[in-house]
Amino acid sequence: MKEMGMSIVLNLFLGYLWLLFIDHVVQIANAFNQPFWIGGVVMVVGTLLFGEIFRRMTPFHTYKFTHPVRLAGVISFGLVVAVHIFVVNII
Repeated sequence: MKEMGMSIVLNLFLGYLWLLFIDHVVQIANAFNQPFWIGGVVMVVGTLLFGEIFRRMTPFHTYKFTHPVRLAGVISFGLVVAVHIFVVNII
């Protein structure tokens, strides 16, 4: 139970951190009046790098993807992103 709670909290924080990164990249791309594809490339590269750091940083990377602790973390990460996209952006 302790590992599941720690996984959820860690992934909630990392989801919010990823959202801050994406928001910052979009603001910079809009400020420089660059074509959208440049911001898109930076977002994709940044997301891949973030994913690699995320995968290695979490203490749960040794678990299989179907392990309940890892699934709880992935779901909490996705929940943060979904709430931000569908609730916060609408308000």
